[in-house]
Amino acid sequence: MADTVIYGLSDKLKQLRIKHGFTQHEIAKRVNVDRQSVSRYETGNLTPKIETLIQLAIIYNVSLDYLVGIGKESFLSLHEFTDEQQNFILHMIEGIKANFGISPQPPYQDKNA
Repeated sequence: MADTVIYGLSDKLKQLRIKHGFTQHEIAKRVNVDRQSVSRYETGNLTPKIETLIQLAIIYNVSLDYLVGIGKESFLSLHEFTDEQQNFILHMIEGIKANFGISPQPPYQDKNA
């Protein structure tokens, strides 16, 4: 069994891999591990290193929170939409925020910069 158990991680990793149409070998190559490690991630016998989790989150377009069971949803990637569709979606989001009185969040600024 893995040193650190993250409830549900193994199932999510397998489901996401299948959903995105990857083989274990393809994921192994993308995150620079052997296929057996990917198999062990998916069976819960090995917990990926944080660097590998980050790579997997990027590949599957989900947050780390989602992978480790803190967040409930994956991200919506606008890259799959045309510029016109992206602008429409962003306009709709701004309208929803205005209707509910949600003010825009200022961009993150590093106080040490």
